[in-house]
Amino acid sequence: MARLTKRKKKNGWSHIATIRIKGYPSVSRTFDTKGEALAWAVKTEESIKAKKYNDPRLAMSVSFSQAVQKYLETISCNKAVTTHMREKASAARLVEHIGTETPFGSISTAIVAQYRDTRLQEVSAYSVRQELALLSHLFTKAKKEWGIPVENPVSGIERPAPPRGRTRFLTEDEASKLLEACRKARNKSLYYYVLTLLHTGMRASEAAGLYWRQINFKKRVVYLSDTKNKDPRWVPLTKGLVAELSSLRELTGGRDENMVFLNEGQLQSDRVKARPGIKFREAFDAAKKRAGLPDIHMHDLRHTAASHLIMAGVDIRTLADILGHRTLQMVQRYTHLLHDHKLVAIDKIGKLGRG
Repeated sequence: MARLTKRKKKNGWSHIATIRIKGYPSVSRTFDTKGEALAWAVKTEESIKAKKYNDPRLAMSVSFSQAVQKYLETISCNKAVTTHMREKASAARLVEHIGTETPFGSISTAIVAQYRDTRLQEVSAYSVRQELALLSHLFTKAKKEWGIPVENPVSGIERPAPPRGRTRFLTEDEASKLLEACRKARNKSLYYYVLTLLHTGMRASEAAGLYWRQINFKKRVVYLSDTKNKDPRWVPLTKGLVAELSSLRELTGGRDENMVFLNEGQLQSDRVKARPGIKFREAFDAAKKRAGLPDIHMHDLRHTAASHLIMAGVDIRTLADILGHRTLQMVQRYTHLLHDHKLVAIDKIGKLGRG
């Protein structure tokens, strides 16, 4: 039952409603009028008995850093290694700006909006969107799975518009120049590695982490069991790439348990294990400068493979399968390259109505 008590204050009286129900912690609130106190008590008592009451003090008793740490240890850790590492970095930025001891329940839409505006002065819109996505997911999990009575403040703000996706790709002449520069690199694996990226469209770290046992030379495919979206896939190989990789295996005496382009001694840190492609960054940067292509990124090699495939007439569904995309949305960026194919198609009705 609710208990109402009256207390004298400087400019009148206050009315305190206290509810004590066996098996539940007591709750109380202070009101200016007896009617307000009684109405709150009746409503709250019914909510507690129906097991629908969320004590707002719970959200205020949890610090932001505690909530973030729980998210990293119970949710983020189950994602792909690269995603988990990125979220750890994003979480560090969030805690740094919002505050370690800030009560979780006090994080408002205004606080999140201020965070967004501050971060946009420091990093790209893409990075800010990733950080806000993590924060949003944290609040969703806290409410649905942890029983913390909070509303998602991210849902009330405008997120920065996503930047246009980069679609720089190499022409045949540029690809030849880059490969020639890679042949001259001190890192003798660089040429084979870059050729693999150009001829498969694999992600940089997918290719860098390859073992010989993953390559089936007879069927001309590579099996990737651990991918970005966690869906295993078979990646087809060109005949030219198969010949080059066969030569590399003969030169190095590579066994099934050996890595193709690196050795396990180079995978010493968690950062490199998650993204082995970074071991080629320095050699790649030097090679692209020698080739007169300082503006290209390693990920552009994936765009290059995709662009040349679609210009050769490969349909976007097949392209999505080769690249490892679950939906067609990610490959829609390449459809502008189909202009010439569209002209050929539309000319097939060029005589329509003209006899």
